[in-house]
Amino acid sequence: MTEIGSFYCEFLEGFVCVEVEDGIIQGVTFEKRDLAKKQITAVPAAGALEKYLRGADVDLNTFSVDLTRCTAFEKATLQCARRIPRGAVTTYSQLAAQVGSPRAARSVGNALRHNPVPLFVPCHRVVGVSGLGGFAWGLNAKRKLLELEGVR
Repeated sequence: MTEIGSFYCEFLEGFVCVEVEDGIIQGVTFEKRDLAKKQITAVPAAGALEKYLRGADVDLNTFSVDLTRCTAFEKATLQCARRIPRGAVTTYSQLAAQVGSPRAARSVGNALRHNPVPLFVPCHRVVGVSGLGGFAWGLNAKRKLLELEGVR
């Protein structure tokens, strides 16, 4: 059974939706448009994510995520990214080395771009050597998320 937990997030000024099937997070999406500021946080993962976005120190790693649709390289990259602690950052190059492909920084960036469960796999904590890099929800959101975690 698929459950949808969703909420309006003032922090990011948009609508966050968490899709959970059999207790496993399948996807997290963000839309700038206001979907009537609908609040459905009965899904524990959505409630935890909402608390996280309000500044609470919530461990999102306690939730299982589905990475079965990812390639082997994407899965390895996302699993390494999931281990980056709150308040810390790493570079695309450093993450590539952790994955075992030290010259694959661009491939790491592409893998992170395909992250189906942002924030539960904190790809916003991966930055470029000389700047923020990218983020599917936009650089302003990435900046705000890092600030929320105490990264300046």
